[in-house]
Amino acid sequence: MDYSRFYRPLVQVLVYAYALNAFTFVYADPDLFGHITYGGEIWNSGQIPLTDPYAYTSQGPWINHEWLMEVVFYLLYDAWGSSGLLMFRLVLGLSIIHLLTDLYFSRSNNLLAYALHFILLTHVLAFGFAMRPQLATYFFLPALLYLVYDFFDGNRSALILIPPVFVLWVNCHGGVVAGLGIFSMIVAVETIRNAFTGGSNWKYLLAAWVGSCLAMLVNPYGIDLLTFFLKTIPQARDVTEWYGLNLFDASHLHFKIMVLLFAATLLFPVPKRWWEVAIILFGIYFGIKHVRHTVLTGLLMTPYLPLQLAAIMGRFRSRTSFSPALPRLAHALMAVIIIAFAAFQVNVQAFKLKRTGFELKVDPGYFPIHAVRFLKENRIHGNILVPTNWGQYVIFHLPHSKVSSDGRYWTVYEPKLVRQNMVFHKGWQGWQYFLKFYPHEIILTGKENRELEKTPGWVKIFEGPRARVFARTSRPWHPAYFKHRNQLLKYNPDPIPLRFP
Repeated sequence: MDYSRFYRPLVQVLVYAYALNAFTFVYADPDLFGHITYGGEIWNSGQIPLTDPYAYTSQGPWINHEWLMEVVFYLLYDAWGSSGLLMFRLVLGLSIIHLLTDLYFSRSNNLLAYALHFILLTHVLAFGFAMRPQLATYFFLPALLYLVYDFFDGNRSALILIPPVFVLWVNCHGGVVAGLGIFSMIVAVETIRNAFTGGSNWKYLLAAWVGSCLAMLVNPYGIDLLTFFLKTIPQARDVTEWYGLNLFDASHLHFKIMVLLFAATLLFPVPKRWWEVAIILFGIYFGIKHVRHTVLTGLLMTPYLPLQLAAIMGRFRSRTSFSPALPRLAHALMAVIIIAFAAFQVNVQAFKLKRTGFELKVDPGYFPIHAVRFLKENRIHGNILVPTNWGQYVIFHLPHSKVSSDGRYWTVYEPKLVRQNMVFHKGWQGWQYFLKFYPHEIILTGKENRELEKTPGWVKIFEGPRARVFARTSRPWHPAYFKHRNQLLKYNPDPIPLRFP
């Protein structure tokens, strides 16, 4: 009996259940509030804003390179609430795993290599699988790889679909630049190889590459979007996910294991395509340089690494006499263990979703939920000086106010401004500087800058578990100051539901 055919659906179910559980985290990302707001504005107005209406410190045009994904987020939220967003993320994650699974099993049946690699991949993917437009890049990159491998396996018509992938991708997320760079590397390496071997693949790849470059122009901004990418991509970013990978600690351990396994495959004489090795080395370099790119590197490794591991395992098995035949009872027991582990994963996922009613939650330890409720209930609006990571939460909940900074960073703000905003809220040296140059009316801040309470011209009107609110007392006075002085402000002691939004 061919037990591989018996085990394959069981192992696939196990990997899928493991992936779904890993992708099920229920706390809302800080940027999600803004993405829904911007997507709703685009959908309801029928046009994409060319200037920023949400901040009082921004200058120049706003190039929203994630507009299509934001419209998708808005439509899902408008139709099914945060449950629709949760379901979308789970379906998208499962689609990625299934697409790469299908690619693997079209070339190998080694279940051990499959399970080992895909469980590692699941952990690497889960690191970046927040509800953000980058999900589009995590889907379109495997789609691109699937089409490229399909071409190299003999289906030349697969390349026809690559330019349409780039049309969608360029309107969803800036990761399209990485996608075009990877495809360009594949074309370049294969063209060089064909120059030595006399192959003809380069002609078809080059035609698809030209079509993909033209597809990059199919966006609301035309060539200005590409200019924007060239300007902003090299900029340094003071954001945790853009920091470098620490090679000598236990962080991102699954990614490091994948890198070590890849390095090990280079020592074995198993056939490899030049361009496969090139794009993976490219990915490893950027994954080490910026931890957010570890996800892309894991995806780049997936068509290559488990296949190499399977080939190495096959060579080892063929060179040894170790090939035990297990009795049927042992196979039955193995099947029960696999099913039990898959059921456990499903049960854990169901427990997490049941606790939240299959809805996203807002983390009260992260967001200023009490302070924003205070501002909303007292109808306090204006220019709000707010930490960058709270900006889009404020944009969503206080639509009649504007913010000093938010998570759009360099797409709207000068890097210097974002830095000054952070210095102010942290209370670092020179924090007072930022108060002088913009028309701040309200300050919503955390607990770090204690000197702010002694600052002339401002009075604290609210303090909650996570944040404080200050109103301007110097000209131009803010109406909230007079309400505070006359004890007209309301303070609601009731608990706040943590369901999104």
